[in-house]
Amino acid sequence: MSAHTVFYGKLRSKTLLYYLFCAFCISLVAVNIIYSQKYNILMYGVMEGKSNSIIAYLKHISGTSLLNFEIESYKISGREDVLSQWENFQQENTIKIQKLENASLLYSYSPEIYYNLHLLYSENGNTTKAKENLLKAQQIDPLLK
Repeated sequence: MSAHTVFYGKLRSKTLLYYLFCAFCISLVAVNIIYSQKYNILMYGVMEGKSNSIIAYLKHISGTSLLNFEIESYKISGREDVLSQWENFQQENTIKIQKLENASLLYSYSPEIYYNLHLLYSENGNTTKAKENLLKAQQIDPLLK
């Protein structure tokens, strides 16, 4: 085999790898562009200032550091309607939590009670209590996830 053949054989293999790498990068960029254009339907309502969408968004981010920032921004912008709905939601959850806590004393073998407590504590942003109740529910019923 001549040096000329070996050189062009190596060049061809490097070129193929180069084109495969370029095609991979282009496909990643295309996927990124496609998925970055998809907005959550909820966000359109938040951007339009619809209070129901805002409350659903606040429920979604509860338990994160972003929640306090968002609540503060609604206070600054004077959205008392959103703040009062959020307070009502939290008060309703607190009442539901108290009722379920009382029920858990009577029916300590019920995984549904602990799982519902997990969901309510998650909505209120109390992640430690939510995890504790999920663990209790999973101890009673290991099939829960």
